[in-house]
Amino acid sequence: MIRRLMLLVMIIGGIHITCLSQNINPEKSKIEFRVANLGANKVKGNFFGMKGNVKFDPKDISTASFDVCTDATTFSTKMKKRDQVVKGEKYLDVANYPEICFKSTGVLRNGMNYKLTGILTMHGESKEVEIIFNYSRQTFTGKLQVNRLDFKVGPQSGVFVGKEIEITITCVIE
Repeated sequence: MIRRLMLLVMIIGGIHITCLSQNINPEKSKIEFRVANLGANKVKGNFFGMKGNVKFDPKDISTASFDVCTDATTFSTKMKKRDQVVKGEKYLDVANYPEICFKSTGVLRNGMNYKLTGILTMHGESKEVEIIFNYSRQTFTGKLQVNRLDFKVGPQSGVFVGKEIEITITCVIE
C-alpha cells in the first residue's frame, strides 16, 4: 500500500514538473509558411531548428510562458536559387539575423483554443503578434499572419512577393 502511494505521489509530482517546464523537440517541430507570388501562386516553405522553453499547464494558463526561436538559416522552399535570395540581404539577411524569436506576454483561453500574445522579432525588428493555437498530446499547433513589411523584409512592393505571410507553427514538447 505504501509503495503504491509513493508511486502515485511520484507520478503526480512528475506531471506537475512536466507542466512547469518543457523543452522543444526540434526534430518534430517546424514552422510552415505560405505567401503569394506574382499574385496568382502561393509559395510554401518551412523553417526548422526550433528551440527554447515552454511552460504550459492547460489547467493553469496564468503561469504559461513561451520563449522560442527558430533557425532562420533553415528557410526552405525546396528551390535552391529562391532560398538563397530570401536568405540574403534583401529579405531575411540570415548572416546578420540568424534567428527568428517569439517571447510571450500572455495567454488566454479562447473557446476550445488559446490566444497567445507576445513579441515576434525578425530581421532586427520586433512587433506584438497574436497566435491562436490548440494543444493536444504534447503538441501546440498555432496560426498567425504577419506583414513582412512590418519587419522590413523584402521590397516595399507586393507585386512579386505578397506582403501577408500565413504561418502555421507546430511545436512538439518533451
